Amino acid sequence: MTAIWLIGVLGMISMEASYLPQIVRLYRLKRAEEVSFFFPAMSLIGRLLALLYAVFASQSLFSIGFCVGIALRATLLGQTYWYRYGRPRFARLSVRPPAPPLPASIPVEEGRA
Repeated sequence: MTAIWLIGVLGMISMEASYLPQIVRLYRLKRAEEVSFFFPAMSLIGRLLALLYAVFASQSLFSIGFCVGIALRATLLGQTYWYRYGRPRFARLSVRPPAPPLPASIPVEEGRA
């Protein structure tokens, strides 16, 4: 194992692991209105093209890393789609709908106070 190979492995791990915090955050929030849909989509396309390059260039280390990256980016893209468009409308609400308004005055019977 050479130092260059180790640098490549550490770089690949740090690049691919950078998606984990966003995936966990979306899972906890259960909403993705603030996340651009095109960011994970374009990133996924880029990783697919990079994987093709790595396969044709016989770069097995990068091929494995790109496969992990594809899985993480597909997860983020799937979460973004699901939390934004896939769930029923009532499940996307972050708070309960407001209660119906109370009547302006409550009738009081004569003789009761």
